[in-house]
Amino acid sequence: MDTSIPNNRQTQIVAWLQENDTLTIKELAARLNVSAMTVHRDLDKLAAAGLAQKVHGGVKLAEAGTEPGQTAVPSPCVMCSTAVSPRTAFTITLDNGRKETACCAHCGILRLNQLDGVGSALTPDFIYGRIVNVFQAWFLVGSDVQLCCVPGILSFARDSDAQKFRQGFHGEIMDFTAVQQYLTQT
Repeated sequence: MDTSIPNNRQTQIVAWLQENDTLTIKELAARLNVSAMTVHRDLDKLAAAGLAQKVHGGVKLAEAGTEPGQTAVPSPCVMCSTAVSPRTAFTITLDNGRKETACCAHCGILRLNQLDGVGSALTPDFIYGRIVNVFQAWFLVGSDVQLCCVPGILSFARDSDAQKFRQGFHGEIMDFTAVQQYLTQT
């Protein structure tokens, strides 16, 4: 791995965090063979993306609902019953006005396949948090970022943002129809 490239370092840090609960700045600097300031800059970017949470002297993997100023949505996921984070909440509104919430695009799209009479389906853009119409969104499937369900599916308002995110965290970009077919076949 070329540690001179920030995306490579950040991808590696997330992978290490998925294996360990916490890591220290000193440990990361030694593993990556970079300065502590370089590690701090990488952690700032990961924290801004909601992938990591800085703690005194180190970092830990971000938990659902731990973003500053946000708490988990009270109702569990309609498909898998896990807690729903506002960062990845997938909200389906039926024609009769009833709302259902899924923890992520993976569960949300599976639920859409089971329903008739859907009025709308909305989810936040993974990077910016803006609400996106699911039927117009772009999805990154199977990236190195695993938030809850497998395969992980992240939502983006713009294809260009999904492409940039994919450069650091891999995966396959699909529109709604393609990801719906993908989930039906797996």
